[in-house]
Amino acid sequence: MSAIIGLDLGRSYVKAYTGSKIFHFPSIIGEWRDRRLLTDYGENAIECYFNDEKFFVGTLAQNESEFYRSMMTDNKSHTDARLLALISIHRAALSDNILVVTGLPVAQHNDTNKKKLQELLVGYWEIEVNGIERNFHISDVKVAVEGGAAFWSSPKDGLIRVVDGGSKTINYVTMINRRYVDRESGSLPFGFGTNKSGNNKELANRIAGEVSKKWGDLDEVWVVGGKARELTALLQPYFPNAKPMQNPLYANAIGYYRIGKTVES
Repeated sequence: MSAIIGLDLGRSYVKAYTGSKIFHFPSIIGEWRDRRLLTDYGENAIECYFNDEKFFVGTLAQNESEFYRSMMTDNKSHTDARLLALISIHRAALSDNILVVTGLPVAQHNDTNKKKLQELLVGYWEIEVNGIERNFHISDVKVAVEGGAAFWSSPKDGLIRVVDGGSKTINYVTMINRRYVDRESGSLPFGFGTNKSGNNKELANRIAGEVSKKWGDLDEVWVVGGKARELTALLQPYFPNAKPMQNPLYANAIGYYRIGKTVES
C-alpha cells in the first residue's frame, strides 16, 4: 500500500492532506541568498536545496527574495509545481512509496495535460528542506478535476453545483447523483489573483452571468477556495442556495485524498 497525499497546487497556496496531517503554505518561490539577519518568518518560511540549487519558498521568499514569483501560467506542469509538491511531501514526512492525487482545471483536464503532470512528479526524489534531507518515491500520480474533487470531500446524491474560486481560474462543476456532467461544467479564464480591478463583486457578477446560462437560480451551489465565504455572499443574490463547503480552503485537497483512498482500496 502506498502512502497517499492530496495536493491542491494552487497559485496562491499549496494545500495538502494526508488523512492525519493538513497544512498549507504560500505558493511563492524565490532565489536563495546568504542572510545576515536571520528573522523568523514562521512555520511557512522554507529554505530548500534541490537538484544542486537553493531556493527560498513561502513566507521566506516573500520577505527575503528580490525576485520571488507565484506562477500564473496556464500550464501547471512546470518545475515550480514539482518543487512545491516535493516540499509538501517532505513536510508531510510520508513513507517511501507515495501516491499523489492532485488536479487540473476543467478546461485543461485532458489526457495530454494529465500525462505531463504525471511525468513531472513520478520518480525517486531527494530534497532538503530547512536542513532536513528526505528521500522518497512517488510511484503514481492521479489527476482529478479542480472543484469536482471538492465534492468528494463531502459527497451527496442529487444535483450539486460547485464553484471553485481560484487565483487564476474559476472552475464550475455539475454533479448529478455523484456523476460529472461535462456540458454544465467548465473553467472561467479569470480569478481572484488576476482581478486587476480588485472589485470582487463584479468578479462574482460575471461568474453568475456565465454559469446561469446553464444553471438554475434555485440549484444547490457549493463554494470552495480560500475566499469561499466572501464569494458565497456575493453569489447569493443570484443563487440563494449557495453555501460555502465545510473547510473550503482544503476541500479539494481532502477530496483528492479520498479519491486516492478509493483507488488504493
